[in-house]
Amino acid sequence: MIMVTNPVPTAAARTRQVPVLSGVTDSGVANFEAVERTFAEMVQDRAEFEPEEVAFCHWDGTRAIPTTWAQYASAVREVALGLAALNVARGDRVAIMAPGRGEWVITALGILSAGAIPVGVYPMSSAAEVRQLVRHSEAVAMVVGDDADVAKVAAVAPELPALRAVISFDGAPSGLPKTVVSKTWADLRESGRAHDAANPSLFDELLDEGDIDQSAALFYTSGSTGAPKGVIHTHRTLQYSVLGAAVLNPELTTIRRDSVSFLGLSHVSPALSGVFTPIMTRAVVTFCRMDQLSEALRGVRPTGIVWPPRLHEKLLSVALAAIKETPASFQKSYEDAMLVAREVAAARRRGDVVPAELQARYDQAQEQVFLPLRAKLGMDRVNVAWTASGAMAPEVHALWQMWGLDLRELYGTTETAGWVLAQWDRAFPPPGTVGKAMPDPRFAIKTSSEGELLVKGPLLFSGYWNNPEATAEVMDGEWYRTGDLVEIDASGEVKLIGRAKDIIVTNGGKTISPQPIEMRLKASPLVEEAVVVGDGRKYLTVLIWPTEKGSRLDRDALQEGLRAWIEELNTEFARPLQLKDFRIAPRALSPGAGELTAKGTIRRAAVLTSFSALVDEMYSAAEHTEFARQAGLQG
Repeated sequence: MIMVTNPVPTAAARTRQVPVLSGVTDSGVANFEAVERTFAEMVQDRAEFEPEEVAFCHWDGTRAIPTTWAQYASAVREVALGLAALNVARGDRVAIMAPGRGEWVITALGILSAGAIPVGVYPMSSAAEVRQLVRHSEAVAMVVGDDADVAKVAAVAPELPALRAVISFDGAPSGLPKTVVSKTWADLRESGRAHDAANPSLFDELLDEGDIDQSAALFYTSGSTGAPKGVIHTHRTLQYSVLGAAVLNPELTTIRRDSVSFLGLSHVSPALSGVFTPIMTRAVVTFCRMDQLSEALRGVRPTGIVWPPRLHEKLLSVALAAIKETPASFQKSYEDAMLVAREVAAARRRGDVVPAELQARYDQAQEQVFLPLRAKLGMDRVNVAWTASGAMAPEVHALWQMWGLDLRELYGTTETAGWVLAQWDRAFPPPGTVGKAMPDPRFAIKTSSEGELLVKGPLLFSGYWNNPEATAEVMDGEWYRTGDLVEIDASGEVKLIGRAKDIIVTNGGKTISPQPIEMRLKASPLVEEAVVVGDGRKYLTVLIWPTEKGSRLDRDALQEGLRAWIEELNTEFARPLQLKDFRIAPRALSPGAGELTAKGTIRRAAVLTSFSALVDEMYSAAEHTEFARQAGLQG
């Protein structure tokens, strides 16, 4: 990997080049104001001021290959003018459906440079979901990753009257209607170069027409009722979202900060970290495929990460499995180091100062055991790590901290596009909260009379796409109603206790509305009631109450019928929505047990409590049991 030393530019240059820096380092966080530069303009600014510095990298299987700001800006120009040659106009929507990669980032900024709006489509979306999102956004063009993505679009293209072009990163698109222009990404860039030669002033004119209050991104979320809503963010709101990232990671303002990205950039958190934050800061992202993550981590050795909880769990599992393969001498050193780490963790939880002698032993354990262990994962340069997009298990949180990684929690939503709560004010915070309000006083929180968290600030979305009713429903004046029920203690720490909206957030960060899945399940003559499970879990499962017809079948026949029905439904759903297991409830739901309201509405939390043993059967508890044993949180 090519390492680059990034000198901090003069204050005069910094105002144009990396505007978040002047707000954070020169005059204090609270004095940061959005600058009159769109993200499209800022990319060109970076290329002008530091053309040979590294903008981002991609992992080629053996090393991180850099793309400079000059290369980035040049490719963005070609994409923008290639889109203009396809008559993509200001305000048009252009969808992107592909795994996170450098081409995704260049395309998004090319779309913005052309004055259009990028629309993220989750790369694992089913054809039906592609149809829904592209039709709702009225996207005029779509950029996809490979032949499988093209096939999904081709299957629904006749139902998308606004769609005029499909561009593929990998290979030539085929199978599309004759009314849809098909191009490779390389062809798009070539046509952009030709359009540039014929219209040399057009690109600058397009940039000059931009405004920071124009839409810069359309992120789709499942919503609480299952109908996707397009969340609109402007260049202005995204600048303030980046500010939040800089507040939590002050090193972003002065030195290069390496990270590894393997998640789809259609979701707001990866997009903020991988697309927008690097444009305004010293963050350098290396993009890799999921199957390359282990080798990319070891090659890049990131200095900062923001991951959903499941990824932190996976790395722990890998590390603990590796320990069992080490010589007995190292295993003994690890056990001794963990005894010391548990003492230190207990002192931290009590709020005590760690005694000097214990700290010295812990420092030695770090040097001789924990840092070498983390180095095998590529995690030895990370001091502070963040987790968001799902519930973090206390044992995972505790064990990483014992190993010397200061793991902290964040809270934000698609509508905030960034973090409004974080454990920002102390090192090694105990698990159980998502932190407190950001230090900038413009980022304010409060609770409603029902205990729902309300947020206001300059990073709030500007509304839902073509859905003013839904926008009005979640806004209370300047305050956004998050749908999360919380408790706020005297110090301002916020604890999530439930949801006003009936949604599931998996520990991989996927937000899912269970009702549409449950409604499809109940289309079977065998299913009377169904409750989808998966909040804070790695995948979805379901509890089923059979109909009278189903109950008349013998147990094996009922099981087989339900299994066949679930397998059929899974073909309709994107992978995160697929049901991995099911259990038949042994009794009816009971109002007396609090599982049903007087009107017969299911109380999901009560059902999950009543049938917790069945739920636990559908998930392997062994992994978390081992985490808890290591962290000393049980027994």
